[in-house]
Amino acid sequence: MRACIVGAGLGGLLAAANLAREGFKVEVFEKLPYPGGRFTNLPYRGYQLSTGALHMIPHAERGPLGKMLRQLGAGVEIIPSQPQAKFRISGRDYEYEELPSLFPLRDKLKVAKIIAMLKLGRATGEESYRSWLEKQIRNELVFKIADSFTGWSLSLKASEVPAKEVIAQTKNINKLGGPGIPAGGCGGVTKALVDVLQSEGAELHLKQRVKAIKQKGGAFEVLAEEKRSYDIVVSNAGPKVTAELARTILPEEYARAVSRIKGAAGIKISVACKKPMLGHSGVLFTPEAERINGINEVTNAVPELAPPGEHLLMSHQRLAEGADVKREIELGLRDLRELFPDFKKYCRVLAVQVYRNSWPVNRAPSGTHLSPATPVKGLYIVGDAVKPEGWMETDGIAAGVEEALRHIKASY
Repeated sequence: MRACIVGAGLGGLLAAANLAREGFKVEVFEKLPYPGGRFTNLPYRGYQLSTGALHMIPHAERGPLGKMLRQLGAGVEIIPSQPQAKFRISGRDYEYEELPSLFPLRDKLKVAKIIAMLKLGRATGEESYRSWLEKQIRNELVFKIADSFTGWSLSLKASEVPAKEVIAQTKNINKLGGPGIPAGGCGGVTKALVDVLQSEGAELHLKQRVKAIKQKGGAFEVLAEEKRSYDIVVSNAGPKVTAELARTILPEEYARAVSRIKGAAGIKISVACKKPMLGHSGVLFTPEAERINGINEVTNAVPELAPPGEHLLMSHQRLAEGADVKREIELGLRDLRELFPDFKKYCRVLAVQVYRNSWPVNRAPSGTHLSPATPVKGLYIVGDAVKPEGWMETDGIAAGVEEALRHIKASY
């Protein structure tokens, strides 16, 4: 069986490695000159910046991505974050379990109830996380904390993501724990997956853009630099691009539906620091900042991501549709200066990266739950647009690949 993988991002590499391990003859086509897409390293002045993700895996080695890397024998060490997260409120950092202490007695019990419901509860329908919270409590700090979490992990406001999705994600956090940082950062994972592909005899074609996906005589014809035939096609190019490539074989109704999906956008600021600004490897959520949703300092766990003795600080903020990007960047930089009074003395900005349009944070917002199986048998979609309920970020991508593999095994 011959399999074509369109795109060598994280989802494409995971799908390719698994199919090659299952005995498929695999070819991967990537339009960029490097593999990894938004999940690899960008060397810059001795720092290992990331092309997209913030050098973190949501559930460290315990989630779908860590599990899949072990099964593939990729040999990636993932260092658990310690602590998992803190919240900066009124100039002090609090751990999750300490948050109820911030509220007056009348709200303290309500907050404790919300925490219990997030661990054990359920939500039905499509009400937003914000609407769900408003039924439990009326407290602005609670809403700011919610926006900080969803802005960091999903690039959405709490009013833009279904409550049932956040509750499912929180259950997974309580079950599997929080984030971890892979040795070598995002690029360490990408390199390990490319090594698996090579050991399994798969072919990786860089700087080759797929131009069309067609069918002829029961097989797929994929046009890149030349036309080749395959039994199945797995696209990591996103649902919209996939629908354009396969427009002659996909139903118009499906193509129209995916064309209406709006991705989630965000801004990442990478900062060089002469000293540890956080001093830990977890996430610092910033609910009182004007724009920034959270910050990490991965070099406390993986120091080789920065020059000796220095640190890499990264912030992330949600980017609203139609927002003035230049203004949003200015507000993010102002947040950093206010969060760290000695920022100017010890820090310098290395890069500001904007993720939107065809290069977004996520090609489909969390809670969309697009199936990896398209209406055309043998044509599948993986990547950040295909995340099963409860899974976020790169663990969501790996969980989506697992679902795609189940479809493929059931059909072939």
